[in-house]
This record gives sequence, C-alpha cells and structure tokens, in this order.
Amino acid sequence: MFNDKCFTPGWLESFRKQGAHKHIQTNILEKMIYALYLVEQLKINGLEFVFKGGTSLVLLLEEGNRFSIDVDIICKTDRQSLEAVLNKIADKSKFTSVTLDEPRSYKSGVPKAHYLFTFESVFNTKAPATILLDVLIEDHVYPELIESVVHTKWIETDKAVSVTTPSINSITGDKLTAFAPNTIGVPYYKGKVPFTMEICKQLYDLSRLFGRISKMEIVLKSFVAHAAQEIAFRNKSDNTPGLTPEKVLMDSINTCLLITKREGNQDEPAKSNFKLIQEGIRAFGTGYLMAGNFRIDDAIVAASKVALLASKLLTSNLEPIIYYKGEDISTLMIEAPEWNFLNKLKRQPDKSAFYYWYQTVQLLTKTKS
Repeated sequence: MFNDKCFTPGWLESFRKQGAHKHIQTNILEKMIYALYLVEQLKINGLEFVFKGGTSLVLLLEEGNRFSIDVDIICKTDRQSLEAVLNKIADKSKFTSVTLDEPRSYKSGVPKAHYLFTFESVFNTKAPATILLDVLIEDHVYPELIESVVHTKWIETDKAVSVTTPSINSITGDKLTAFAPNTIGVPYYKGKVPFTMEICKQLYDLSRLFGRISKMEIVLKSFVAHAAQEIAFRNKSDNTPGLTPEKVLMDSINTCLLITKREGNQDEPAKSNFKLIQEGIRAFGTGYLMAGNFRIDDAIVAASKVALLASKLLTSNLEPIIYYKGEDISTLMIEAPEWNFLNKLKRQPDKSAFYYWYQTVQLLTKTKS
C-alpha cells in the first residue's frame, strides 16, 4: 500500500535535490506515481489483469528507465464488471473521478477501452490532472508471465502488492511490434499530430530491454503472437492487406537505418521522417528521462541494438545475443555495397553501434545469399 507521503510536494521535490535527478519534471513524476497507484488499486479491488506497456518497465527494469504516465492492461472481462471496479476506485481512493473516452472505446472489431482517472495535483490547482487507463479486453498472448512487486525508488509502500506482468523476454517481443511506424507500430502522425516522441520512447525502451534478454525463443514467440494480433485488429478496422510479421521486422530495421543515416537521408519521405524523429528525440530527452541524456548519438546506438534484435528474429537466429564488451573492431569491415556506409560508425566514441550493425548485416546478407 502506498504511503501518503508519496503524494506530497516534499517527497516529489526531494528527488530534484539529488544530482542525478536535478532536471526531472516533478509534475511528470507525480503522474507516474499516480499511475503506479492506479495499478495497485486495480489489484487490491479484485481485477484480474496483466500490466504491460511503458509504465510496467518501471517495475521490470528498476534503474536506467524513463518516466511513463499511462497504464496499459490486458483484462478478459465484460464492460459492466470492469466499470464496477473502476467506479469503486474513483469513489474510495485518491482519484476523484473516472470517465470513459467514448469516441475511442468499444469499437467494432477492436476490443479496446480507454478511461481517464482524475486526481488533484499538488502542482496545479486550476484543473484536475489525469491518468489514462488503456484496457485491451482480450486474452493475453504473452508466452511468459511473472509476478512483479509494485515498488520502485520513486515510491514508499507500507505493504507489498504484486501484479502480473510480462517477463523481460515477453515484453521485448511485444515492444518490437510498436517500433514499426510504417506498418503496425506507433505512426509518425495520428491525424495531423506528430507522434515521433512516442516512437522514440519505444526505441529507448527496446534499447534498455536489449541488455536483459535471456531467451530469444520467448522474444520470437511474443513478437509473432503480438504482431499477428495487431495485424488482425488492423485488418478488421482499417482493411490493411498484405501485412506480415516479416514486413513489420523489416520496417523496424529500415527505421533504424533512417536514424543511423541522420542527415544522409536525402529522399522523401525519409528526409522528412528523420526531421520528425529529431524533434521526437528532443521532446523525449527534455521531459521523460529519470537521469542522463538521450540525444541523436544515443538514438543511433539504440537503433543498432534494435536492428540486431529485429534481424535475429527475421532470420530465425535464436542464439544468444553477442554483446559488445570493448572488443577491437578495427579489423571488422562491412563490405556489402548497400551497407558499407555503416563503416563510418567505427569512428564514433561508442563502438557498440558498429559492432551491432556488423552482426546485423552479416545476418541479413547471409540470408540473401
């Protein structure tokens, strides 16, 4: 159970006095604490669900993560039972109301619902703050689940509460489907609104998960299951023919290439898309990091990791990832003409970007030959 002091200005401001967190935005920290509080309330009020998405990584990764302020769950239940629990939470917790986002919820063919919980922010007395609850009303397709304690350095609890989450391997496969902006992932635009900061969040998340993968078989099973599920949803709602998990993986790899080429993207739409990615990186890096930076050079390293992960799945190479541990890369050379521009990465301070792209090209060119 959350200690009441977690919601006070003193607790929230105390993190800014720590050197590593002096640049955090306390209003975003407050929203993340309320998001985790909502997860706890869902559990103690009897809802059966799987907690997934970016905010679940706060529990799974613990350190070196980003702030996340939405709650994503999978819950196989009916609307009446779900809303009974949500209304109970709104009546008997620190939340003041819950409202259904009707235009986006319970649409034919897509079993999703979106609810807004309001609370009184200590930083804004003019209007209530909100937490978005996204609910997928469906059986989960994760091949591996674990129990995760709702506890991080950002909160203090009087009693531990555990919730069901995907494992690192499972959520990595799921997350990879979200980093495919031209197929089934977060798109560059929703309507006329750029969504590249959300794309950058997926890139960042995958780069953090990359170093924790222990079973590539589980990653592949999770990716294939979630890609198939999302493709099925889109075929029902958008009538998007021809999508396959393989096309999704190539989309991820090509997006990683776009980031790595930087200003070398001269043709459209790549040139404009890279500018959008740059804007997304800046927006993400200035508001959602718990510590450190995430600039274009960091994004390039992250992209190299995602490209290797996607290429391993695409080529069914399920051997353990060979991580960079400071090896001498001077004798390694990418010779394939369509890929050899990546050799310039050898001049970067972080040599891992070249190391992972070198492995990626080996996998992809071997498959073609």
